[in-house]
Amino acid sequence: MAKERITHKEALAKFQAAKDKKHDCLRQLEKSMKEIYKKHTGKEAETFFAL
Repeated sequence: MAKERITHKEALAKFQAAKDKKHDCLRQLEKSMKEIYKKHTGKEAETFFAL
């Protein structure tokens, strides 16, 4: 059961895909959290922070 090594190009593509997916998820989270904040307080959220 030897593991197959991936090429540098494949590793970079995989890393970039994960980075893009994270960015999209954070964008969706920010949008929904700002909408919820506005609904509860009536004010616009000035900042957004997520780890």
